[in-house]
Amino acid sequence: MNIQRFDDHQYNDKTLLEFLGEQESQNIAWGDAYADELLDHFDSGQELTGAKLPWAKTHDLIRFRSGEVSIHAGMNGHRKSMVCGQIMQWFALQGEPAGIMSFEMPVRDTQKRMCQQAAGSLDPSPGFISDWAHWNHLNLAYYDKLDTTPSGRVLGALYFMAGSWGCKHVLIDSLTKCGLPYGERGAEKDFIDALCATAKAFQIHIHLVCHVRKPDRQGEEHIPTKFDVRGAGELTDLVHNVIIHWADKRKVNLQKALAGKKELSQAEMEYLEKRPDQRFVIAKQRNGEFEGTIGLSFGKGLQFNQGQQLSFQFNSDRARVI
Repeated sequence: MNIQRFDDHQYNDKTLLEFLGEQESQNIAWGDAYADELLDHFDSGQELTGAKLPWAKTHDLIRFRSGEVSIHAGMNGHRKSMVCGQIMQWFALQGEPAGIMSFEMPVRDTQKRMCQQAAGSLDPSPGFISDWAHWNHLNLAYYDKLDTTPSGRVLGALYFMAGSWGCKHVLIDSLTKCGLPYGERGAEKDFIDALCATAKAFQIHIHLVCHVRKPDRQGEEHIPTKFDVRGAGELTDLVHNVIIHWADKRKVNLQKALAGKKELSQAEMEYLEKRPDQRFVIAKQRNGEFEGTIGLSFGKGLQFNQGQQLSFQFNSDRARVI
């Protein structure tokens, strides 16, 4: 392509726009060029695709597709990191390796909790621990970095996990530890833009843990919405999915009271029986129709399930649900 050199008096808005138009012309076509793609989309594009969650009742409600970014948000102590760890492990079990960046817990502690979830026990056997640890090879990768880390290094680790090691899902826990200047909305927006671009370029799914603002009233009984996610308003606008994690603290306190032999009222007993332990709230799903609440039980070994304990068998080269 011959590029004409312009003198200052010739280089005006019209010639600049002509040049830019020539550059962008490769991305412009008449609509009939997409006819085959459109027909294919009507034939199969309406099907729900993407990675499934551990719970069968969610499979027709939400999936986690490649090229997308999800925010997982919740108040401190509402188990969002714990739920996300189980989800990453499940993705790996389904043949989609996952990378985990936990800036608030050593790798050892992260693995301990995930191993307990896999065993469904706080005290798995040495044999199970060994089998699970060896199964991590080529299934679960960890970024061994604690505390606040510059955003450029986070993106570099993300690039390596996706590009060199083939991770299909990467969990970043959390946004507040990604070295962004406090209160600078532009920096947060740029970081989310970079995550979205990376997810699209590598066709992976990025899971970003965020905190929510402290509620003015109701305390921990308040179930946050996507508008409560702390940070720039563009955060939830730019991502594909927003998941709110909420633990029923009232139910936790009632369970403790019952375990301590305290007599509960009929209303309190009904609350224990009818309310889920954990709520997985789909507050936004850009490429799916369902938005609403999925109730989960909090079972043995820090495991979240839909009322029935999940059980697994591991060895060095494969794992299966039993």
